[in-house]
Amino acid sequence: MPKLRKKPILSGMKAKRLNFHKVLNLSKTYMNRRGQAVLVYLYPFKTKRGRPKKYPDEIILTLLFLQVAWNLSFRDLEYLAVQIFGRENIPDFSTYYYRLKQLPSILLVDFLNFVSRRLLGKYHKELRFLIIDGTGFKYNEIYPLKILRGKEIKEVKSHVKVVVLSVHLKDGKRFILTALPGESYASEVKLGEKIVRWLNERGFIWRALKGKPFLGDKAYDSIKFIELVLLVGLKPYIKVRETLRKGIKSEIRLKCKELLESDEIYRFRGLIESIFGEVKQDVGSYEKTKSFHIAQLFVLAKFILFNMGVLFFVWMIFQTLSYPKKERLEMI
Repeated sequence: MPKLRKKPILSGMKAKRLNFHKVLNLSKTYMNRRGQAVLVYLYPFKTKRGRPKKYPDEIILTLLFLQVAWNLSFRDLEYLAVQIFGRENIPDFSTYYYRLKQLPSILLVDFLNFVSRRLLGKYHKELRFLIIDGTGFKYNEIYPLKILRGKEIKEVKSHVKVVVLSVHLKDGKRFILTALPGESYASEVKLGEKIVRWLNERGFIWRALKGKPFLGDKAYDSIKFIELVLLVGLKPYIKVRETLRKGIKSEIRLKCKELLESDEIYRFRGLIESIFGEVKQDVGSYEKTKSFHIAQLFVLAKFILFNMGVLFFVWMIFQTLSYPKKERLEMI
């Protein structure tokens, strides 16, 4: 059996301190309210033949969050989950892996939106500005021998690109409004356009964000992208490219330059890098899988855990690995 620490080492966003009974309840609430509708929309013609699911989807989601929070292998996850929830409520690691492959990544995106909507409903009056940026998480990585002469120690084979839109409040708190993953060399601008269109489709979110500064670096210096930001009703504080030989001719790009020169709020754009740093330091930047689909799920789960930390106030909720049998949750 794997050796696990009785008390976790805590750092960054403290995902290991989450009470996973509360995570299970939140997952169950999501699946009842929105998750089932998402699955029916994605698979409208899926037949009902075959054996029914013994383990509901909220169990699979909770196991995913537990695996990502503790950076466990599939075998170690089964061992730890049995300690927390009981053997009768947990599938074996092969069944869990099969269910994970059937889980669409858009369901995790919607789960992230579900959690962020709760946070936005609580903190929308304290909202100060939004920041958009992209980052990458490695998976299927090649590790050659560490003793090499004149060569790199590590070679990255592939990674998951993810564009994140964060919300920052007046008191310094921040959370992820939404995130969208893509392939290794996916365009950040195109992923960002999908995120901005999603904002326009959500009435409550659009009203809460209307007129707020929208910060982005030079990667988002696209006329089409800036137009979408303006149509949503946000102020585009986006760094534009300018050289001595090539000036700025577009009126929209000139508008961005005027906003940047009239306000010093753009100096806070780097705050989103602190979110990436906390996530990668706490739950890792390398996904232990060869599957791009599962790597996407792991990456999205990391940002969901970040939001759960804000939602649950993790510094007040401490969870150990030992639970009395009478406290195990009955799920069947």
